[in-house]
Amino acid sequence: MTIEDSKRHERLLYIDTESTFWAGPPPRGLSHEIIEIGVVEMDTATLKITRERSYFVRPKRWEISPRCAKLTGITADDIRTARTFPEVIAKVVKEFSPSTALSCTWGDDAALIAAACHRHGLPMPIRNVLDLAPLFQGLFLLKQMASLHNAVLMLGLNFDGVPHGALPDARNTALLHAEVLRRMRREPDPEASVPMTDLPPAMTAFGEKLLAALERR
Repeated sequence: MTIEDSKRHERLLYIDTESTFWAGPPPRGLSHEIIEIGVVEMDTATLKITRERSYFVRPKRWEISPRCAKLTGITADDIRTARTFPEVIAKVVKEFSPSTALSCTWGDDAALIAAACHRHGLPMPIRNVLDLAPLFQGLFLLKQMASLHNAVLMLGLNFDGVPHGALPDARNTALLHAEVLRRMRREPDPEASVPMTDLPPAMTAFGEKLLAALERR
């Protein structure tokens, strides 16, 4: 491991995005565009969140469908005065330097950012990505990938905030990852979590045994 690799893992970034969507296909002239980016930074030694930011992004066409507004809580007023994607990515790079950290997501958020960068002729600033969703599925031998909300509940944690917001989702991805790392390190939880009960029916018998073993640590 090089010195640069060692420094890269002194902190972790957790990134989540929200995009425009409709009940059906996009109306003519519109396409799915990122409208919010949430970034959370965590210290790998202490497993504590050190800072976090949320950025609204103004898309090319700023109409927000009623369904999108209801799920994300983002309205046309929120993004009408927001910065454009190139401006927001520049701020993310300046404030968090994602190229020098491991960036974790829950799903394909990094691919969405890469696609947006490509459309704007920008270099992709996120170079090291770890999608925790398939990792969690493999670790607990789930038959299908769990939603972030369900994964948080599986670990006996309370979801911090409202799902489908870029910042709450990024924050809960960080808290979930910290809990898994803490149990793997056999470190005591500074804030006792709720006992693990009510396992999803999609978990295999062996997965239940593995989860129980982690709980006993």
